[in-house]
Amino acid sequence: MINKKGAMSGGMIILLLVLAVFAYSQNWFGLKDLISPTPTPGTPGGGPAVGKCPSSGLTEFTLNAQEALASTATNANVSYYIYDDGSLIKEGDTGSDGTVSVDVACGAGKTYSAIILNEKALTGFYPQEITIEANDATFTKNLKMYEFGQINVASVVSSADPTGAANISAGTGKTCGFTVTFSNNESASGYDKPLILVLTNSSAVTDLTMDGVTEFPSKKPQRITTPSNLIWYTFEYPSMIKSTDAAIKVSGKVQFSSSMTVDSNAGKNNLSIIVIDQTAYRVAEYKTLSLSDGFVTAAENLQTQGAVGAPDSNRQTLAFVGTYC
Repeated sequence: MINKKGAMSGGMIILLLVLAVFAYSQNWFGLKDLISPTPTPGTPGGGPAVGKCPSSGLTEFTLNAQEALASTATNANVSYYIYDDGSLIKEGDTGSDGTVSVDVACGAGKTYSAIILNEKALTGFYPQEITIEANDATFTKNLKMYEFGQINVASVVSSADPTGAANISAGTGKTCGFTVTFSNNESASGYDKPLILVLTNSSAVTDLTMDGVTEFPSKKPQRITTPSNLIWYTFEYPSMIKSTDAAIKVSGKVQFSSSMTVDSNAGKNNLSIIVIDQTAYRVAEYKTLSLSDGFVTAAENLQTQGAVGAPDSNRQTLAFVGTYC
């Protein structure tokens, strides 16, 4: 109540405060929205933005694929495989125009996994995995695809020889250094996760190591045979080698036996190197498997031992006879 001097009583003030709090909590006249508006989806504090599915309930997914590193726009003919919660739901390809559209079920926050690639040996494209966001009428993905390249092993030489000769002065108990140089010499292409395979005498050599690469004996493809009395050492280079990259140099060391005499017969005692790429391929049962199980990355088809990906490199040899170790 208001007293004779025109001032409100304490009870009236409390009542008005209670009414104000109640009006705010019930959002009378939009009072709550005016004082503390709800953050807009997609802004800080507002949670994820929610798309709008059309009345058809479908999202049109469009894939556009072009060759990476090409001097002019060049379409890439690739295949797509779309998975929903581990199950294959759609597959097909772009054709020569490098583009395709396909419908998938739309939903708030709905996503699909997909792998895009061309498995044709020698001329295909390395895979890319993408996420399709299916919470709106359309979703488009533009991809730059890397075509299979071609590796040239330029040399394998003694690390100590200033002339760069392809031989080392091997000997009982010695440890000698060598350097291999290779590059991708096909334009507008890549050569992915190369395996450096080193073949050498299994009795004269007790160990072989290389710098900047990881030894992976299990990744040596079975299609590469092992001659008697020889052994393959397998090392994985950590990334794709593009045609725009400079030549790669990898150094290594070879440890000779402390008890086995190393003779100068190059046919018996030498070190030779080839380089092989790795890529993904479909296993026979891919339609009933998840993406990770249906597509395997290796240097060969593990089921058939057939070649996959880019061509294997040429071979270069380092003889165990010379002046420098």
